[in-house]
Amino acid sequence: MADDQGTVRSGGGGGGWGTIAAQLTGIKTQTEQVRGKVGSGQVTFEPGAAANAAKAYEQAQHRLARLMRNIDALTRVQGLGEYGSATQLAGKFENKAADSTAGAVGLLTQLSDELKDKADMFRQAAKEYAATDESIEQALQRGEQR
Repeated sequence: MADDQGTVRSGGGGGGWGTIAAQLTGIKTQTEQVRGKVGSGQVTFEPGAAANAAKAYEQAQHRLARLMRNIDALTRVQGLGEYGSATQLAGKFENKAADSTAGAVGLLTQLSDELKDKADMFRQAAKEYAATDESIEQALQRGEQR
């Protein structure tokens, strides 16, 4: 929501920036939960599947990065006229877009960071799976040698 000065605030009713910010927070929480389960061995991912998932998240991040190159268009509102009320309204829209935490720019940046975090998590899961697999193989080999 935005106040009379165009300042963006999280929260509010049926949707908008606050809802998107809350959803991003939920996604971050889920990522950290999965990361913790992977780290503790509660969840494992087959390395090929983890690599595919990481690649998909990286591709999504690259597509988002291409879209974000045009972010200037989000932060400029034109065509509303030269009246004071039009200029004020344009300023409010620009503030909503440019807000670094709860505006479009901030939310897109957070989404990009989250996509990278997910890709990193899957890459780490693949490494941990391979390391566990290798240590089991070595233990079995030591057992055969006895």
